[in-house]
Amino acid sequence: MSRSRTVIVIMALLLSSYTQAGSKQPDIKKEVMASFQSLVDASKTLDAELYFQHFELDKFVGLNSDGTNWNSIDELASLINTGFDSIEEVVSLEFPNINISVIDNYTAVLVNEYSQTVLLKDGRTITFSGGGAQVWTKRSGKWKLVSVSASHKPNISTP
Repeated sequence: MSRSRTVIVIMALLLSSYTQAGSKQPDIKKEVMASFQSLVDASKTLDAELYFQHFELDKFVGLNSDGTNWNSIDELASLINTGFDSIEEVVSLEFPNINISVIDNYTAVLVNEYSQTVLLKDGRTITFSGGGAQVWTKRSGKWKLVSVSASHKPNISTP
């Protein structure tokens, strides 16, 4: 086979594989969104065990909204468990803006904006909002979180 013909075949194969990978993006976005929704459902029901099933426990790192790192899942777990334990009920949890960027067949980044109202066990109702960035990976057969970054808008209210 001539050199130019070899180059054409290689280019055709590369374009073919690129098109196939691109055609999977809507499916990947749906899968990541389903995993995110399951995480949200666990948050709404304050089910920490189900919540942490969405994480790649041994690979997790993240960034807290106060600018400190979570260098392991244990650091995040402490915060989540304390928070869940102080909440009587999640009154509302809404995500008005979610976007998923597919990096490849095994990695996606989900960014979101949220607004949440909770009833605390001490009887206070708190409303807060912010955003987050999540890195999802499918190395183990299921979409799992390997990193999150949190932010909060300064408009916290306690009626």
